[in-house]
Amino acid sequence: MEDDSDFLDALYTEVAQSLEWKETKALKKRVSSLELQDPVSDDDLAQDIFKKLEKEGHFGKGNLQYLTDLLTDLGRADLGEKVQASELEPEPENKSISDQKEDTTVLRRHFRLVAQEVSPLDWKRFARHLGLSEGQIQHIGMRQKNNSYEGVIESLYVWENHLGSSATYRVLRAALNQAGMENVADSIWA
Repeated sequence: MEDDSDFLDALYTEVAQSLEWKETKALKKRVSSLELQDPVSDDDLAQDIFKKLEKEGHFGKGNLQYLTDLLTDLGRADLGEKVQASELEPEPENKSISDQKEDTTVLRRHFRLVAQEVSPLDWKRFARHLGLSEGQIQHIGMRQKNNSYEGVIESLYVWENHLGSSATYRVLRAALNQAGMENVADSIWA
């Protein structure tokens, strides 16, 4: 069961990272019409919405058609196809706890490199592509007095804390690419 949860968390994260801000807003609007025990709020990220829908039985491992349909309705049939294909892929081998801790430590070392490379004008856009809400970004900006370097660092820690073990190089690199910062990703992971 935990393996299924990890699979779904990683899938939700990957899909959420690929959604534009407007698409996430449209997702919230579409799902808000459902009578959920835990209603969708403005602060919910796309992956939060997916988890709420899963919790209420709208989809889950082996039953991702509703998620595919939602993505297709948002004009993202490409992501719907990715969701369907993900169930056909073999599951990755489980890593030991020490390997996971090492991965986290190595990933965190790259936070400073990313922060150095992201332009001061782009840090908020990058934070949006990490999946942070506008409210979270505003709070980070106020706390960091609009210091873009520290804003990126804090955004990355918020992202990592929110995603847990799903916060991976691949997801971070995808966020950089989605934000149009391929050069940052390439310079760090060349």
